[in-house]
Amino acid sequence: MFEPGDLLRYYYLWARQADAGEESGRNARPVCVVVRTPTTPAALFLFPLTSQKPGPTRASIAISEIECRRGGLDFPSWLILDEYNRVRTDEAYDLVTTKPVGSFSPAFVRKIAGLIKEAADQRRLRGVVRK
Repeated sequence: MFEPGDLLRYYYLWARQADAGEESGRNARPVCVVVRTPTTPAALFLFPLTSQKPGPTRASIAISEIECRRGGLDFPSWLILDEYNRVRTDEAYDLVTTKPVGSFSPAFVRKIAGLIKEAADQRRLRGVVRK
């Protein structure tokens, strides 16, 4: 259905919004499907993209101009790597569409996956499980 690096439009719920008791994202935004794991094959791990430069305390990566073109994103854009939404593929109600708007190159996806692993190893990764 979806591949690592696919970009989707999704009502992303930021961790700070979940902490405040919100249950759904306020705006549809591009997100990147980065991880599908063997232990949770029916789940998507969605990492948010933003056109606002993240603060220095956020784990993030700047998206190159060519990767922005591949993904159908505005340049400049950043991928936030220290939080994600986890959603079951059969319960992905907050997806705007199931058709990817673009995708990142396999080499860039490998780089992203390595940075996410680093964030997890440093215990800087926070997931919001969507229901």
